[in-house]
Amino acid sequence: MATFIYPTDTTRVTSGFRGDRPNHHGIDLAEAGYHPIYAAAGGQVSRSYFSTSYGECIMIVHNINGVTWETVYAHMRSGSRTVKQGDYVTQGQTIGVMGETGEAYGQHLHFEMHKGSWNINKSNAVNPLDYLGKGGIGGTPQPEGIGMARSIYWEGYGINYYDGPHGKYIADFTTAAEVLYWDAYWGDDNDVWLDLGRSRWVKAEHYYWRPFKAISKFPEGYEVSYCDGIDGAYKGSINSKEPLTVFFRKEGWIDIGGNRWTPEKHFDIVDIR
Repeated sequence: MATFIYPTDTTRVTSGFRGDRPNHHGIDLAEAGYHPIYAAAGGQVSRSYFSTSYGECIMIVHNINGVTWETVYAHMRSGSRTVKQGDYVTQGQTIGVMGETGEAYGQHLHFEMHKGSWNINKSNAVNPLDYLGKGGIGGTPQPEGIGMARSIYWEGYGINYYDGPHGKYIADFTTAAEVLYWDAYWGDDNDVWLDLGRSRWVKAEHYYWRPFKAISKFPEGYEVSYCDGIDGAYKGSINSKEPLTVFFRKEGWIDIGGNRWTPEKHFDIVDIR
């Protein structure tokens, strides 16, 4: 298990740690719709309250290998907090729902990590992207494949697989166990197919599936180039540790979307739950 997992089911960072906002002592994770908030690690709730700035807010103290940490979850939906001060929580436990209470503009989770206790000056704040998803299941390096898939049906229910997207029927998968997928086809109108290995293609609509993420091995701000194909022409660069979806993976390169190919060696490929 990762020491700290992502505190919600989206990894889309809309505002980073400090940088051009020196008083922004955390990161903002944002996505429209309903998104539960999870405890990033097990610990004890130190505060569960409404703040004029943080809005609906929870703080959790963690003791990890003798080191005290405190995490902050702010701007949650009104009435969504499920724990109170003094409660013990487990990693991944749902503690609220993403919202926009307090001094928030648009729905998002403002998340802070403090190595040491939280204080009004935020002097112990660290960049969460340096820690989230590291050191375990959420951040275990994935040497093969581009994601995980699990049937939405029960064990024994057959799901057709084909020799390619819209290809020839071959046989059925009947397992409800989570499996690796190796390739994907992205068509129009949510026409998505997954290759479960050896050219056994299934319709993604029959699976709960999640793509692996690529996280730069370099510090925030360090530029990593991407090209228009494998060994292709320079196209641009990224300079963030924000997790990027892995769309394709081959010949030591990964496509992080929009035909942006970059050498895999510069990234940790991880399974973030």
